[in-house]
Amino acid sequence: MVQLTNAQALAAAATDRLVNVISAPGSGKTTIAAERYGYLRYQPGDLRGVVGLTFNRAAAAELRHRIELRWGSKCITTPHHVVTFDQLHVDLLTFLLREERITWPNKTTKLDVCDDYRAYTGFRFLTDGDCKRFACLDNNNCVVSRRRKVTKPEAGISKFADHQTILDAGTVSHEDVRSILHSAMQVDELKEVTVNWLSENYRALVVDEVYDGNTLDLHIVYLAAEGGLSITLVGDPWQALYRWRGAEPEAVKRLLHNTSDPFIEYEQPESFRYTGDQMPQLAATLRARIGITLPDIDSSEVDVALARNWTQLWTAGNNVLPLAFRTVNNATDAAMNLFLDVATRTRLGTTSYGREAAITKLGLDRENFQKEQDELFAPLVASLIAAKDEAEVLEDLLEAVKSLGVRKPRRPDKRKESDFRMQLSRLAERLRLPSLIPGLTVFQAKGREWERVGVVLSQDQVDALKSGLDEHEEEDCITYVAITRARRFCGLLSGTTDLSTLDI
Repeated sequence: MVQLTNAQALAAAATDRLVNVISAPGSGKTTIAAERYGYLRYQPGDLRGVVGLTFNRAAAAELRHRIELRWGSKCITTPHHVVTFDQLHVDLLTFLLREERITWPNKTTKLDVCDDYRAYTGFRFLTDGDCKRFACLDNNNCVVSRRRKVTKPEAGISKFADHQTILDAGTVSHEDVRSILHSAMQVDELKEVTVNWLSENYRALVVDEVYDGNTLDLHIVYLAAEGGLSITLVGDPWQALYRWRGAEPEAVKRLLHNTSDPFIEYEQPESFRYTGDQMPQLAATLRARIGITLPDIDSSEVDVALARNWTQLWTAGNNVLPLAFRTVNNATDAAMNLFLDVATRTRLGTTSYGREAAITKLGLDRENFQKEQDELFAPLVASLIAAKDEAEVLEDLLEAVKSLGVRKPRRPDKRKESDFRMQLSRLAERLRLPSLIPGLTVFQAKGREWERVGVVLSQDQVDALKSGLDEHEEEDCITYVAITRARRFCGLLSGTTDLSTLDI
């Protein structure tokens, strides 16, 4: 039986229709979300569903697991669900198609939804000035391909014919699903249909980590609230990290202030994470916006290294093994990631970050790949440790990828090849050490905790920390989340830099 604090119990069993649970790090956000879900699920007299909503699959799996442990597997049976917002959006779009409120190019009502268009013709890295295709609605509520100018580097499809071919086949990415629904929410008739769909199928939504939501996510929640559903928001404005991915903490504030009925606030200030002398005081000082200075430490003194981007982690200490070199943007990046994956699984017992994206980028057979990967790449890792020239190892790696039945990645130019060789050299240094700790970006570390944490901060982050953090500033939230992953101790790792590249 879960033992709840009085504050947790009051939030979980609140009789208010609209509930806003504000939870500090380590205060049991997911515990409260699971309790609240079960409490609402077993209210008698209403056969409509209760839905738990999260922003990624891992979080949905964790919330589902917690609910089943607490309330039993029957708690999550149709019409009750725990899903991502992406899945809810797909369900809504499918409904609008089936009801002929929206028309697809080939008149289909059954979509093949993919994470992105990485495996399709025309998908490439786009730079400032390029055009990117996206799906939206025309004036007749038909799905069409439009274009927009790229203002910062991103991946996507630039040619109309390539994008239209995908849409004509009934295939769509989650990004395009969101784009289409964003168009739909500008149409009063479609908004009314959406409210009716929500209220006919569901009686309650429990939204975990609400500050990760974007305008579309929170507009759907707003429509549900105005449609009479019970809404529970669980989150912490200090842990809003995903503005780069479209999250808009400001949209949460608009939601809280714009509903016809008010949200009732339930604060959870007590943290169960912290022990010892440093962290309880440090966490309280940070939330009070009082400036602090972290002690300088060596990477040998901590269990994990955290930073804003992967590049910073490769300077944090030779015993730090980051879970990625960089974001996978091309075939050589993908090959390097899968090479690193052999090392991270062997030395840390965890896969590289971006492994699935790398497999997709190379068009590999996911079912048979891991055995082939180890057979081909493990000897290359061994040769790197044995001081084989990095240029030769890189060439061997590209040839190994070709032997998997896919096109050999194009040889990088001299500057990029120098970067890859440097990455391999840094990896070799680490793999020759007897003991390693993982290096993660703050974005991958959110929701997790370790006994002793070392953080790599930019000079701007160090200066902000000294003057006091502000939860309304994106960079301050990143710093706050990094520090509060520690249960007992947090310190500043050498390698502090002015790097600002977002390579996550």
